[in-house]
Amino acid sequence: MFAVTIVPFAAAVGYVSIAAPFWLKAQGVSLAVIGAISATAMTPHAVKFLWAPLVDIGSWRKVWFVAMTLLSAALLGALALVPDLARHLGLFTAVATGAQVTSTTACVAADGLMAATTRIEDKGKAGGWRMAGNVGGTGVLGAAALWVGSRASVPVAGAVLAAASAGSALAALWIVEPRLPDPAVAAAGSLTRALGVRLRAIGADLWGTVRSRDGWTGLVLCALPVGAGALTNLFSAMAGEYGASEHVVAVVNGLGGGLVGAAGSLAGGVLADHMSRRLAYALSGGITALAALAMLAAPMTPATYTWGTLAYSFANGVAFATLAAFILELVGHSAAAATKYTLFIAVANVASNYVTALDGWGSELRGLGARGSLVVDAVLTLAGIAALLGMVVVTRRPRARADAATPP
Repeated sequence: MFAVTIVPFAAAVGYVSIAAPFWLKAQGVSLAVIGAISATAMTPHAVKFLWAPLVDIGSWRKVWFVAMTLLSAALLGALALVPDLARHLGLFTAVATGAQVTSTTACVAADGLMAATTRIEDKGKAGGWRMAGNVGGTGVLGAAALWVGSRASVPVAGAVLAAASAGSALAALWIVEPRLPDPAVAAAGSLTRALGVRLRAIGADLWGTVRSRDGWTGLVLCALPVGAGALTNLFSAMAGEYGASEHVVAVVNGLGGGLVGAAGSLAGGVLADHMSRRLAYALSGGITALAALAMLAAPMTPATYTWGTLAYSFANGVAFATLAAFILELVGHSAAAATKYTLFIAVANVASNYVTALDGWGSELRGLGARGSLVVDAVLTLAGIAALLGMVVVTRRPRARADAATPP
């Protein structure tokens, strides 16, 4: 169910990160500009925690999900109507950003429902299925937009994604949202006071998590470029340098990449339930860096583009699932479930945004093109893993000494 409820999010991201970059590159827009547009349009994913507390007020997450899903569908349809993309980059970026705002708000609501209904022992599996829908849906829907756009028109492609997004709203009917009565809210006496009481409870819950050792180290971990998977935002624009056709782009970034990424997410979910979820995330980052380095070392041919993109997509799926699992472990069942989950994911999206921009900038280094993007991505990922492991070692030492000083 939580793989289905991420469809509006996946459709919006798939359009902006897979279909649009290919069309923009075909119209002569540079990889650096495409990276900047993608990073700008994805900004709402990094700041959605600012309005997430509204979704946590009362037991109305299902209503939020349905409303934002339908609005996302409308904006996707409008996005596909922007004419001559290369000459209207500002308008395209503005509408694309609006679609990310609504789709990510729908995602906040569904994430809150997931956090509030999942048992601790199932966090890995829940994260795996959630990210399978994310990675798989992004690839499949992005490919669908490319395929329909090439055979019909871009507006028709937008209509297809809009219909898929709107249809996913029906999934909310099968989710039983828990209602957590708050005596303080009931005794408030008025709607305004009740809202104030609820917001204070959400703020206290959020602050309690953030100030804890697990909380603040979790935020730092999310900000590191460990499993950003930023090259997935640029692969379709890199296709020309590898001689890959539009069909190859649609297959490896779309259906094939989606299925492989979904498989990686399910594998990452299982992995996260059988070892430290933070170390599982570090391991997934290592796999991601190896995929980028292997692609860098290989000749720039369509075959390299195919297996390199698929390998990176699998690693990205593992990374997303392990990230979701350890965040779910931190969030727990509480008043601020959606807000807390959203905050951690938003920080992770900051990493994805700045790595995407830097990967695009890397293509300008000494005329390296796509190889420069691969180098920058691998270096940033390995640096993030080193910082993560160092943080784990440093933060565990005091706890280990305290445990040793405690009598049995």
